[in-house]
Amino acid sequence: MRLYKRSDFQKWKNAYEAMFEKQSEFDQDPKSSADLSRQEFAKVLAQHEKYRKQGLIYHFGIFEKKTGRLMGFILLALVLRFNVQSARMSYVIFNNYWKHGYGRETVQSAINFAFQKMKLHRLEAEILPHNHASIALVRSLGFQFEGVRRGAVYFDRKWHEHAVYALLAEDRGHKNVRPTIFT
Repeated sequence: MRLYKRSDFQKWKNAYEAMFEKQSEFDQDPKSSADLSRQEFAKVLAQHEKYRKQGLIYHFGIFEKKTGRLMGFILLALVLRFNVQSARMSYVIFNNYWKHGYGRETVQSAINFAFQKMKLHRLEAEILPHNHASIALVRSLGFQFEGVRRGAVYFDRKWHEHAVYALLAEDRGHKNVRPTIFT
């Protein structure tokens, strides 16, 4: 898990070209060849940098350790500071890398980054209630179910509800996590 670099263009393009056809509704949509240009990649990087500098969204590529291939991405988004200290996590593993444990390793890395580097108190995952694989993943890492947000996210021309799972820094043994405005 790391930030993208300009030199990652070919890895990014290759990753989208190597994906299998869409396997389920939880799968990443394919990109057209026009969407896989160097100019589009530069726009993506600029957007990532803008949101990161604003402290709103941290977008990381998931790269295979042995080969360096891009396998998906993970976001720590809607970062709130002051007396909240939380973020919402979203992740995508490209379908040609499913069922190899990469999701678990990626989410674990994001948890470590959120609590150790960003000094957050709370990390949330919002998941479609029928995405059983993703729910099993976050539960296996200690996230607890908190409820359902009705009409939480708009995609595919309609509003969808999301099941909310959360993990606190204390759940992972981090002590004395205090809001930055009080330190």
